[in-house]
Amino acid sequence: MGYTTDSAIAAQCGVSSKSVKAYRESLGILPVFRPAPRKQALPLSHELRPYKPLFGFVSDQEIAQLASVDLSVVQGIREALGFEPVLPVLGSTTPQQIADYHGPLLGYESLLSTMTPTEISRHAGVPYLVVVQRCEALGIQPFKRVSVASRYDHLLGKVPDALVARLAGVSRASIGVRRQRLGIAAAPR
Repeated sequence: MGYTTDSAIAAQCGVSSKSVKAYRESLGILPVFRPAPRKQALPLSHELRPYKPLFGFVSDQEIAQLASVDLSVVQGIREALGFEPVLPVLGSTTPQQIADYHGPLLGYESLLSTMTPTEISRHAGVPYLVVVQRCEALGIQPFKRVSVASRYDHLLGKVPDALVARLAGVSRASIGVRRQRLGIAAAPR
């Protein structure tokens, strides 16, 4: 009942279609089965809809910051979509600051984690070799310039380039070039 017509059921059972209709209505079955409309977890008009591909790959905090919405809204949508929470990407912390020492050829230690030894030597007027030796003496790895987009390499090919570009704060073209340089195919639409 509800899948076939009353007259077809009446013909199979050998009864009148009026009795089938009365029985169907007494049970509260509609003449034609219509499932209840599915409630969307993330409707088309929702402010987080453009960021749906990020769920499951990026932390709730980063999505909330990118979309300028409350963290609880992002968590609710993520749970409704059935994704597990994701930890924030490493490398988002600022380097530990080092206090400057006072003395001859000293006073630039606070720059060691923010600039290359060449830049420090030019800025502080100290020979390059002295800066490198000071890094070694303090046990600090020399600063290496790394692309901001490298934090999101794990998303390339899984998430559209435009979203990765928004996360990293760089252009979509630079993300496309980076993805191609790494030999990763574009994300499916």
